[in-house]
Amino acid sequence: MTKLVYLTDSYKKTLVSKISTITKQGNQWEVILPETIFYPQGGGQPSDRGEIVGKHGKLIVTHVRMRDQDVVHEGKLNGHLKTGETVTAHIDWTSRFDHMRWHSAGHVLHEIIIQTVPGLTPAKGEHGKHAFIEYRGDINPRLKETLEKQTNMLIAEGRPIHTEMVSLEDLKKRVSWVPEHLPKNKPLRILQISGFAPTPDGGTQVKNTSEIGQIFVSEIEQLGETVRVHYHVSDLTKAPIQPAIKPSAAPTNQITLDAFRSLLLEMQNQLLELVSKTASTQLEQLKVNYFGSHGIATQLIKQLKDLPQLDRKTAGILVNEFKSSVDQAFTQQLNNATTKEVWFDVSLPGILPPEGHLHIVTQAIIEITRIFERIGFSRVRHPEVDWDYYAFESLNMPPDHPARDEWETFFIDHKFPSPLKGEGQGEVHKGKIVLTPHTSNGQVREMEKGKLPIRMINIAKCYRRQSDVSHVPMFHQFEGLFVDKNASIGDLKGVMDYFFKQYYGPDRKSRLRPFHFQFTEPSFEVDINCGVCLGKAHLPDGQGCKLCKDGWLELGGAGMVHPNVLKAGKIDPDKYNGFAFGWGVERVAMMKSGTQ
Repeated sequence: MTKLVYLTDSYKKTLVSKISTITKQGNQWEVILPETIFYPQGGGQPSDRGEIVGKHGKLIVTHVRMRDQDVVHEGKLNGHLKTGETVTAHIDWTSRFDHMRWHSAGHVLHEIIIQTVPGLTPAKGEHGKHAFIEYRGDINPRLKETLEKQTNMLIAEGRPIHTEMVSLEDLKKRVSWVPEHLPKNKPLRILQISGFAPTPDGGTQVKNTSEIGQIFVSEIEQLGETVRVHYHVSDLTKAPIQPAIKPSAAPTNQITLDAFRSLLLEMQNQLLELVSKTASTQLEQLKVNYFGSHGIATQLIKQLKDLPQLDRKTAGILVNEFKSSVDQAFTQQLNNATTKEVWFDVSLPGILPPEGHLHIVTQAIIEITRIFERIGFSRVRHPEVDWDYYAFESLNMPPDHPARDEWETFFIDHKFPSPLKGEGQGEVHKGKIVLTPHTSNGQVREMEKGKLPIRMINIAKCYRRQSDVSHVPMFHQFEGLFVDKNASIGDLKGVMDYFFKQYYGPDRKSRLRPFHFQFTEPSFEVDINCGVCLGKAHLPDGQGCKLCKDGWLELGGAGMVHPNVLKAGKIDPDKYNGFAFGWGVERVAMMKSGTQ
C-alpha cells in the first residue's frame, strides 16, 4: 500500500524513498514506492510526470496510476534500477502546478455556480486541459459571463484554501454532498475555500486562490438532463499574474460610475430572470447566495467605496433602486407560488384514494378465464360443498379408493333433512356430504344438463386434509372439460399448448407424460419447461438450475374422459368422447412468476 504524500503536501517536489518493486511491461517499466509525491490519474485530474533517479539509472515517469492500493509509476528506464534501491523522486513542477491551479479553479467556479443557480446536483468534473464541471439540472447559457466575472472576483480576493484528512463518518457530517463509492476504512480529505462549506477532494490544490490566475468560462453545454460548464485557466508562463490585491487594500478610483452602473444593471437583469424561474422553495437560498455576507451582489455593491467621492451618492441611489427592483421580484414570485399552492377549483371532482390491486390468485383466475373464453370455453360454477357421489363415485372411484378416506377428505358430519339447496334442487341424497377435494365434481353435473357439446371451465376452491410446508387445506383449482364427437389426444395437446403460450409466453413448451387417474383413460401428467432455464436444466454460467433440476416442472393432470364417467353423466361413450384437465391456480401462477 503506497502512502500518498501529496494529500498532505501538494507543494513537495522531491522525495527520497526505496523501490518496493520494479517490473517491465512491454516497452514500459513500472516502479512502486512505499510512498509517493506523484499524483495518479483519477478524479478528473491528470497524473503527474517526472523522474525517479537512482545511482545507476532513472525512470522517466510519463504516467501514474492506481492499482489496488499501490501507486504505479510507468515510464522509460535509462540505465538500471533495482528493488530495494534508494531513489529520489522528482515531479515536473510546471505540470504539477498547472494541475493544481486548474483543479482549484474548478472548485472556485463550482462555489459560484451553486450560489448563482440553486438546486443543481454535482455529477462529475474534469480538471485537465479540457476542463468542465457537470451537474444534473439546467443553467442558462446567458450566465456564462456572470459566472466567469464572479469567479475571477473571488480568485482575486486571495482566499486561503485549506485541506484536512477526515473519516467517512466525519465527512458525511461536514459536507452536503458525498460522492458514491468512497472507501470506508481509510482517511479521506476535505477541501475548504475560506468563506464556503467544505467539499470532498482527493487531488492536488493551491493554498490560495490568488495562485490560480485568471479563469475563462468557454461554454455552458446542456446535455439532456445534465449540463456542463467548460472552463480553462490562464497560462502563467505566457502571462504571469501578479499576486492578488485584497479588497481592503485596493486603491481608490478602480471603477467608474458608468462601469458600476453597467455592472449593476447587468446583474439586475440576470437576477430578475433567475427569480422568475426559481421555485418558491429555493427563493430564500437564491437570496442568500446574492445578498448574504459573501453573496455575489454584496461583493459588487462593496465596490461602491472604490468610486470617486462625488459619484458615491449617485451610486447609492442606483444600489437602492437595484435592491428595490429585485426585492419586488422576489416578493412577486413568492406570492405567485403561494397563490398557486393555495387556490383550487372547488368544482373539480375530488381525488379518489388509491384502491390497491386484486389478489394475485384473483388476477390469475381472471386471466385464465379470458384465455379459455377466446376458444369457446364457458366459465361455470358448481358446488364447493357437494355429495361424495359427484366428487368420487361418478368419477369412477370405487368406495375403497384412498381419496375417499377421512384422512384425505373433509366430510360434513350432518344429516340434511332435505335435499341440498342450490344447484340440483330436488335431487335425491347421494351419499355423504364433502368439501370438494377437486373441481372435477363439476364434470358429471355439467354432463347431466344434457347440453352437448361441452366446453366448460370450472374454477373454485378445493379442500384437502393436507397441511405442510408446500400444501394448505384450501386452495383454488380450475377444471377444463371438453366433450364432443371425435375428440382426440391431439386436441388435448393443442389446447394445452395454446394455454401455455397465452399465459406463459411463446418460449414455454409443454409435454404429456403417461400417468394414471381413475376418471381419465389414457391419463397424463402435464409438464411445462422451466421458466428460469427454459428447459435446459442449467443456467448460462453452467450451474444447474435450482428450480427444476431436469428442465421440466409438473403442472397438473389431464387425459381423455373415462367412458364410465360419460355414462354417469348420461352420455353415450360410443358416440361422444372428450378430454379433461385440472390444475391448481396457485401453482399455475407461481410457475409464471418463476417461484415455487
